[in-house]
Amino acid sequence: MNLKNWRVIGMVMALCVAALAAQAEHYECAMVKWDGPDKLQFLYPDRAEVIRVFRLVKPPQDINEEEFCLTWGVNRLSKEGWEPVNMDSRRVLLRRAPKS
Repeated sequence: MNLKNWRVIGMVMALCVAALAAQAEHYECAMVKWDGPDKLQFLYPDRAEVIRVFRLVKPPQDINEEEFCLTWGVNRLSKEGWEPVNMDSRRVLLRRAPKS
């Protein structure tokens, strides 16, 4: 192969990489963190909130406070278009397409 062929191959590869990069999905992330008996932290890309859940809703009898609060928090963010992508015992990471 001569130099001209290598240049053509290089240009085609560069165009393919640019096309793939343009198609890559971009997300913004948020997190819900349990921070006490009824306290949740909502960490958004542009702000943070702390909410006392039991001041807003009454939990059912004999329920685990941590699980109830995290589930309530994830459902709240799901109504705003967030979807959970990862979780551990005290945190749930969520994502959504960025708003234009």
